[in-house]
Amino acid sequence: MLRILRIVAGLAAALALVSLALRSWYRRWLQEVTERASADSAIVHTAAGPVEYGVRGDGPVVLHFHGGNVGHNGWFFLEHLVSAGYRVLTPDRPGYLGTPLGDHGSPERQADLAAALLDTLGIERVAVTGLSAGGPAAIQFAARHPQRTAAVVLLSAISQRTGLSADQTGTALGRLVMTPKYQNIAYFLINRTMHAMTALSMRDFVKTETTYSEAEGERLIAQVLADPDQKRQVLAMSDAMVPALPRFPGVMNDLKVQEELGDLPFDGIQAPTLIVGSRYDGDIGYANSVNTHDRIPHSELLTVDQFGHLIWWGDPAVTLHFQARIEAFLDQHLRPA
Repeated sequence: MLRILRIVAGLAAALALVSLALRSWYRRWLQEVTERASADSAIVHTAAGPVEYGVRGDGPVVLHFHGGNVGHNGWFFLEHLVSAGYRVLTPDRPGYLGTPLGDHGSPERQADLAAALLDTLGIERVAVTGLSAGGPAAIQFAARHPQRTAAVVLLSAISQRTGLSADQTGTALGRLVMTPKYQNIAYFLINRTMHAMTALSMRDFVKTETTYSEAEGERLIAQVLADPDQKRQVLAMSDAMVPALPRFPGVMNDLKVQEELGDLPFDGIQAPTLIVGSRYDGDIGYANSVNTHDRIPHSELLTVDQFGHLIWWGDPAVTLHFQARIEAFLDQHLRPA
């Protein structure tokens, strides 16, 4: 009996040490990602309130309304524009990082807050880019501030009321990641799994971001991970979502806007508009891209059947082609003659 008690005590001590090591690892990780999240950004006080923002590159300004879960750290989706000689300005939309949600949650107020940021930075005219959940605010900006909008690019962008997926509302994981108490620890586990078991983690993306079969999803995963630039972007997206808690108010506001979105002022958009979307978008659906194209006069719809909602992933040649089309579009409408 004494021997058994000694073994049990030894196991308990070992488990305690493992638990202590894990907690220490988690605390170090959280401190590192918290410091990194705002290491290359700034906070300014505009006439409409404080805004945290990041800026990359030099040249004509592209105002980037980022998608859900990321913030200014999601600038890398437009990295090709930086290489093409554009300055990508990414404000944290209300509720993300250092931009308080306050009463700026509606797409209209998000758009006006971005305009106030431009005033503060002394920027008069921009191209507007809206990604995913940033779509409504980008559309509102173009309609409410037409004199400041030279061109509009919408990428997998929400443009109409769109219900949440079953994964967001009906699964234990979905409920977990939408609970404030467990935000940072849940995304710690997601982030570490993405880095350690990238291919396995991407199977969840097939289910949530695409409408492809499992077999086609496996083919796409292999294609993405075989390309160094795409794999780097997958891991960059994972890193851009942490720490999660400072983004939580913005994420929840995005979901509210998505479910309650009314009719947007498409007729007020005077600037030329390029829309990029996928028929296999399993997140918000291809119908959002079609709706935008149908409602914005003289817009152009470019359909790319890549990794569903994540149109940057898949065939590298397809990605390079539509990115070149975006660059040519901006060259035509934003650069001075």
